[in-house]
Amino acid sequence: MNRWTLAVLMILSVSGVSAFAETYAEKLGYPKGARVAMFHSDDLGMFIDGNRGTIDSVDNGIVTSASTMMPTGWVTHWREWLKENPDFDNGLHLTLTSEWKYYRWAPIVGAAQAPGLVDKDGHMWPSVMEVALHATATEVEAEIRAQVDKAEKMGMPITHLDSHMGTIFARPDYISAYVKVGIEKQIPVMIMGGHNTELKRINAKAPMMEERTKWIQAAAEQAWEGGLPVLDDLHTDFTSTRDVEEKKKYITEMVKNQKPGVTMYIVHCTNPSEIFSDVSGSGPNRHSDTLAMTDPEIIQLIKDEGIILTTWKELKARRDALDKK
Repeated sequence: MNRWTLAVLMILSVSGVSAFAETYAEKLGYPKGARVAMFHSDDLGMFIDGNRGTIDSVDNGIVTSASTMMPTGWVTHWREWLKENPDFDNGLHLTLTSEWKYYRWAPIVGAAQAPGLVDKDGHMWPSVMEVALHATATEVEAEIRAQVDKAEKMGMPITHLDSHMGTIFARPDYISAYVKVGIEKQIPVMIMGGHNTELKRINAKAPMMEERTKWIQAAAEQAWEGGLPVLDDLHTDFTSTRDVEEKKKYITEMVKNQKPGVTMYIVHCTNPSEIFSDVSGSGPNRHSDTLAMTDPEIIQLIKDEGIILTTWKELKARRDALDKK
């Protein structure tokens, strides 16, 4: 080893960066350098239009995973589709907020059991901040368990847990409850513990987020040690635009720049009906997710870039296999 190589390695060591860091994809048995991805549709069960948009994106596009909001009104419709498609990846989009003006929902555990989770009308709080200010971790854990229990009673598959509006990640004690339930029930939780390129990009705009990153990293290590798979990265930003060409351009950039590891891309595929605007003004944005996920150019992009599409079910099977060795 010459002195220049030694100097570079020392710099990398001091900066906390390893040129040879093993990704979670590699830990899970994928080839070194593999770029693995999930295109995941959120908010199933919230409205039938979202169910239909996601089904379209599964049948005709690249969506491989979805998650369900158990307190909402169209869960049974989605459950019936899952019965006909039992191999599809379905998680729980753990719901602790109720953000729309007229279409509201309440905790499954009940307001009497978790008064900190509800506003004056008995609905969940509209914002993440309001939940964080009022709800205890004990109440959050009780609601997580209630949502899991309802899904189990309905016979719905639960391939993972994730968080509606990211509320779980608002406080470290919420994250601890989340990971605790996941490990106990051996249900994977959406948690990022790898290079976290997207989270670092967000932190560059909002340095106060750095503390939250530490909570997430620590929770990811706990989840991995508890037998659960872990993501290397998570992308959500491109879902905010309604312009399909702009969205395709953004997705193309993200995919081409995707680093090795397991990356999850979150979308909200929806085919809005004429009354969707009575629920939310986000219909055009969500519809452009459906259009992008089923676009032939995006489908070809995934192939051309050598992206390996996966599911939470596969990640858990790979994590289980490691413990059997």
